[in-house]
Amino acid sequence: MTEKEIASFGNIINNSKKILITTHINPDGDGIGSGLALIHKLKKMNKEVHFINRDLLPKIYEFLPGSKKVKNQKKIKGNYDAAIILECPEIERNGNIIDYKKQVKTTVNIDHHMGNTNFADINIVDPKAAAVGIQIFKLMKGLGWEINKEVADCIYVSIITDTGSFRYSNTTSEVHTIAAELLDIGVDPDFIASEVYATTKNSTRLFTEMLKRLKVIKNVGWSFITKKMLKESGAHESETDNFINTIRAIKEVEVAILFKENNEGNIKASFRSKNGIDVNLIAKKFGGGGHMHASGCVIKESMKKAEKMVLTEIFKYLKNGKKNEDNKMFKKF
Repeated sequence: MTEKEIASFGNIINNSKKILITTHINPDGDGIGSGLALIHKLKKMNKEVHFINRDLLPKIYEFLPGSKKVKNQKKIKGNYDAAIILECPEIERNGNIIDYKKQVKTTVNIDHHMGNTNFADINIVDPKAAAVGIQIFKLMKGLGWEINKEVADCIYVSIITDTGSFRYSNTTSEVHTIAAELLDIGVDPDFIASEVYATTKNSTRLFTEMLKRLKVIKNVGWSFITKKMLKESGAHESETDNFINTIRAIKEVEVAILFKENNEGNIKASFRSKNGIDVNLIAKKFGGGGHMHASGCVIKESMKKAEKMVLTEIFKYLKNGKKNEDNKMFKKF
């Protein structure tokens, strides 16, 4: 992160009274943690700040300080001096909740995805950053802003969720150094981990059903969750966010996929990988995206068809045999 980026961000904040903070559709721990960290600081600077996303706050992040301030709206009314858009490689990922050209004077794009389109007036993009929370930490430190425990808790959540609790390849010495500083401020890693990775009776029932449907062929593992499974278990969709990590943890599995049917009947495919396999390339094939080892997309097809489409592309990418051999595999499902 450059001094110019830090100064530009500081100037935008100083010259803005009403600020919108927002992140991508289906918000995750990085987007939520980073946004809440900003809210805590900007509120203390007497800014009018609204943290609004298209989709609901996942229940697992309700423990975070300030979580009740996070709202969800399909369309935002009113005008803003500035909008800070977190973790969106392109503006469409925000869900078209506001007309940025007409309703916002200045837009700020803070992101760490490869291939970010630099869509904003100010673009602070660093693909080497393990999480947007890391970027927020650096901006605050660079501007001399105090980081209290509330802010530290939120940034820590963004870091652990985007590094898989320091297990993913984006975990660098810088990540550990920043995490150590957050702990020194007062973050309780045991408490936060117990909240972020907590389960309920209902989510455990759903997890069991998901595992019953688990398939592993060669180095690819996958399963699925339908609306019916969700309803019968009584679990909330946001409680499934960590399920895919269990598939990824299987020793033989280098590519993990979890297919989830959403309320519209479309299929959300989440990807995780190991050993340098770039699942971002697979997600892009279906209009999605993300990171090398963690990506996703939405497919407007039935579960069975989406499953076949995605796996065909993955086996093709991994060069695990000819197309007709892959088709033989699909006859097993």
